[in-house]
Amino acid sequence: MSLSSFTFADIMSKLVVPAFVATVRMVLIAGILATFFGFIIGIVLVVTEKDGLYENVFVNRVLDIIVNIIRSFPFIILIVSIIPLTRLIVGTSISFAEDDMPIIAYIGVPNTQSTEQNFKNFSECGFNVSLHGYANLEEMTKACDIAHRYGVKILGHCPETHQQPEKAAAVMKNHPGFYGYILQDEPSAPEIKELKKEIVRLKRTDSKRCFYINLLPYYEDWVLQHTKTKSYDEYLNTALTAETQQLSFDFYPITKDGIRNGWYSNLETVRSKCAQKGIPFWGFVLSVPHALYPQPTMGSLRLQVYTNLAYGAQAIQYFTYWTPQPEGENDYHDGPIDRNGKKTKTYFLVQQMNRELKEVARLFYGAKVLSVHHLGTIHEGTTRLNQTPINLRSLKVVGRQGAIVSQIEKNDHRYLAIVNKSHEQPLTIRIQTRNSIPRQVTKQLKEKAMKDSYRVSAGDILLFKLK
Repeated sequence: MSLSSFTFADIMSKLVVPAFVATVRMVLIAGILATFFGFIIGIVLVVTEKDGLYENVFVNRVLDIIVNIIRSFPFIILIVSIIPLTRLIVGTSISFAEDDMPIIAYIGVPNTQSTEQNFKNFSECGFNVSLHGYANLEEMTKACDIAHRYGVKILGHCPETHQQPEKAAAVMKNHPGFYGYILQDEPSAPEIKELKKEIVRLKRTDSKRCFYINLLPYYEDWVLQHTKTKSYDEYLNTALTAETQQLSFDFYPITKDGIRNGWYSNLETVRSKCAQKGIPFWGFVLSVPHALYPQPTMGSLRLQVYTNLAYGAQAIQYFTYWTPQPEGENDYHDGPIDRNGKKTKTYFLVQQMNRELKEVARLFYGAKVLSVHHLGTIHEGTTRLNQTPINLRSLKVVGRQGAIVSQIEKNDHRYLAIVNKSHEQPLTIRIQTRNSIPRQVTKQLKEKAMKDSYRVSAGDILLFKLK
């Protein structure tokens, strides 16, 4: 017999009223018993405390522990009972330590522009590390002072860090606004061997800061003329002997003709080398149009940021923040800040991108990449996803370029990151689960119920918690 067979009066008289009376009776009885026994225990605690009428340290200590344990029960019951309401209102969230992933601007705030307003704008754009060179140690220290007030650190160098590294390190090692030492950008293999000596001298005084060397990418074989090695593999192996805490390389994949060949292969190689060495790599995003590189869009920024994260990058670097002077065919223009110190339309795109990045970085920073595969177009050096991830029945993409499928692990949970490989067109993901364990994870790291189909914007990322 169902409830629809009863009238409202029947439901009230036979169910609601008896249940209400039983609840009141239970509360009254529990209240009377709690008051009675609580009164007795309270008296015992008072009279047995130190200097009490009947001092007894052992009895007092035991009763005190029992009371502290029991009185937490109602609060625990309350917390458990409101979990469904909490999920309904705010959803389930994933919590990680508040470590900040480095978001670095290559050519950040220039040494001649180290003002309060410029570092304020820099911070508000979402950066926390400004990379730049300085005329002397005093100027670099001054920049660190100002940067620190806005939650920014300086990754810099000056003549003293190269010529008198011990002296420079003694000054900078305890500065809260200093992030680390720039050694060189895009050095050859012989130059890296010389830089290693400089790092050794710096480490004698300051071994905890970042030591920064940024490597050449592998576009084509002509790069080997600059690396002065027989292979890119040899170049990376040489860089790993420098004992920096990370491996940084710049590859700008998006051109006016589309996505440049070799990007994914370069990422695969660097990720593999760093995994063997046990150090992270840092990736780059191009944010200043010039030569064959077009004006950034949200799609192009997202593709570069999220692809680097999917491959395990532990810092995101932008080239550039401040627009540099033209150099030959490199007619730099419309970086986030123009050459006169004014915000451009790119500033607001990068600011939006960094807001997203700071949210998802909490998941990727410190995570372990278990595997990276591709669906759709399979590029040189990459592998197709042939085995469906755990707790999923099927995973398919609808889109010409396809997707990157990365599985990562953090805090004993496994996550799936899917990146749309097109910076111009959306992608449809169709997904079926084997059970109720998988959950969608938003960019704010809130868990949501799964759907069968998702539309992923150009260059964007889709996240799932698999177990």
